[in-house]
Amino acid sequence: MIPKLLQRLFQKLAAPKFPAGQAGDFLSEVAGSPELSANLFNKVVEKVLKKNHRTVFWGDRLLTLDKNMGFLENKKFRKAFERIRGSHTYDQYGDNDTVAWRLHTLIWAAKNALKLDGDFVECGVFKGDFSWVITQATEFLSSGKQFYLYDTFEGFSEKYSSPEDFDNDMGFWQLSRDTYQVPGLYGSVCKRFSEMKQIKVVKGDVPDSLKQAAPERIAYLHLDLNSPKAEIGALEILFDRVVPGGVIVFDDYGWKIFHKQKEAEDRFMLDRGYEILELPTGQGLMIKRAVN
Repeated sequence: MIPKLLQRLFQKLAAPKFPAGQAGDFLSEVAGSPELSANLFNKVVEKVLKKNHRTVFWGDRLLTLDKNMGFLENKKFRKAFERIRGSHTYDQYGDNDTVAWRLHTLIWAAKNALKLDGDFVECGVFKGDFSWVITQATEFLSSGKQFYLYDTFEGFSEKYSSPEDFDNDMGFWQLSRDTYQVPGLYGSVCKRFSEMKQIKVVKGDVPDSLKQAAPERIAYLHLDLNSPKAEIGALEILFDRVVPGGVIVFDDYGWKIFHKQKEAEDRFMLDRGYEILELPTGQGLMIKRAVN
């Protein structure tokens, strides 16, 4: 159906006089279907933008034109990214670049953290794709550091999360529960990292599980819990353990659906004299400074 819609669009655009009414009808038809509008936009990116720009990044709802994107030329990054591409469908849009830029942010953070004293922590693991890429695209495995991975591995904990966390999309709660409740997820993640003795997979509600086992000094902290209460709880335990120069990446910070999470984290950081940098990837970034 998409090629026919494109043909109709191009025919109308090529006409000497573009009938306003027909244009409105066409746009209404496309806008009324999220799938059609996404596929049409993907076609425009592929058939129009990529022919008129030096580089195009389109994935994870991020479109950039004419940027260097040097990270895609890094062989270690590229190899690791290719291994996890397609592991999870993040949205209905372009599926080629997907979360590569988000991963690039994490790789940058990890490389900087490797120069510091302290271990790595990720709260919100899912299938372990992001943490696995770090082990493959950096020198982590030879660093002597430990990487702690925390998750319920059963979706949201009702102790710390509720549908009200997503008041601008109440359906997200159930969608996420269905997405993250993967049978055997904990076992598959443990198996994935079974030969990496530096990786510690910890199952349980965050922040409760942090009280059972957590490093005293943290150089890299990645928060991806999709939950205001859970992430603030994690910060209350872990923030003071982040060493000077340590990097904190908030995966959900810049996404509108997680505005309550952003507001809670802004308050937490403001009380401590910090401001989180919102990135166009949807992430937030902060570097712990030395104590004065």
